[in-house]
Amino acid sequence: MNMLLLQKEDFVSENQAVITGRRFERLKDFIHIEVGKQLKSGIRNGLCGTAEVIAIASDRVTVDFSAASQPPPPPPLTLVIALQRPQTFGKVIHSAVSMGIKKIHFIHTFKVEKSYWQSSRLLPENLNEEITLAMEQAADPVEPELFFHRRFKIFADDELESIAGSSIRLFGDPAGESPVPLHGTPVTLALGPEGGFTDYEISTLKEHDFHGITLGSRILRTEFALAALLGKLIL
Repeated sequence: MNMLLLQKEDFVSENQAVITGRRFERLKDFIHIEVGKQLKSGIRNGLCGTAEVIAIASDRVTVDFSAASQPPPPPPLTLVIALQRPQTFGKVIHSAVSMGIKKIHFIHTFKVEKSYWQSSRLLPENLNEEITLAMEQAADPVEPELFFHRRFKIFADDELESIAGSSIRLFGDPAGESPVPLHGTPVTLALGPEGGFTDYEISTLKEHDFHGITLGSRILRTEFALAALLGKLIL
């Protein structure tokens, strides 16, 4: 936990908040809180600042929050990615959110098993938990927007153009070109499932002016490819 992420419901007055549950246990066991300790903090979808510990009980800690700065600016990148198998989904969420991506579109492709859409990881409470952990890791209090599209053709025909807009359009492809840093240029990045996009899906992306980029001929796990491509494009 690199940031104490405060929820609006934590506040008992204008500046004082009470922390319980998982966050309290984490603060107690790993941060070793004491009265007067200053914690890097932020309000969910609000400002960053510091939280001073003013009281500690057996099951809670009370802090006084002081706002100090705006959240870190997000990279101008929209992610379009095939829905991953449940074991990988959380890793993809964590990688994308930790890197500051604020718009993530999960899509169905030919190699995505229909059962993935029934995974408990897609339940709102489980999504919120995964997102929150990634926000705490990145010390970024602004949560991302997640969108889910179950029909590839409908998504490509009706929504992809408005999502990509005037951005540079790229998709992961072992046969593509090497990525280069974009230095703040808006980009839409599409990644397929671990088996890759089909020829039809690649053709459809190209019809929408997407260009393939590669990290080499090796086939990487999606979470590794995502982290590496984001590092190449936005850092």
